[in-house]
Amino acid sequence: MDQMRYGTRTHCKRRWSRQGRRPLCQVKLGYEWGYLYVALCPYSGDLFAIYFSHLDKACFSVFLQHLQHHLTEKGISKVLLIGDGATAHTAQDWSTYRIDWQKLPTACPELNPVERLFEELRKPTANQVFANRQQVEDCLARLLTGYLQQPEKVSKLTFYPYLNKIA
Repeated sequence: MDQMRYGTRTHCKRRWSRQGRRPLCQVKLGYEWGYLYVALCPYSGDLFAIYFSHLDKACFSVFLQHLQHHLTEKGISKVLLIGDGATAHTAQDWSTYRIDWQKLPTACPELNPVERLFEELRKPTANQVFANRQQVEDCLARLLTGYLQQPEKVSKLTFYPYLNKIA
């Protein structure tokens, strides 16, 4: 699990252009931000996501409550969440949840499977100009719907070899 910051600021990526010409890209320097909290299961491709306005202990606690409800509906009684050492994560009282927590080593986002999903979500939103945060959320919702409808895509993206040793 992890969270991704999104917003109205345009993220310019590489573009094709004629030789000797600078590529043109519309840009918006906006400062409307939000956070997409995501938990996923690389084995089954199950994906759970919620938007929040900021990243803190209270929002993360609400996310965990909703995640636990989602897991209960699926009939899953115990899970292992792995994530980075963000203050919002490490400040939680994990004993109140039926969730085991494993912190990844510092500065190793490549070990977190959800980061691979975030890479894929950022590709279609690059070089886009969004007028407000709602437009960004609508775009992300369309992208996430594709992954929710095809869990095998989530598994293919996020099932890292080291996860076999955890199972």
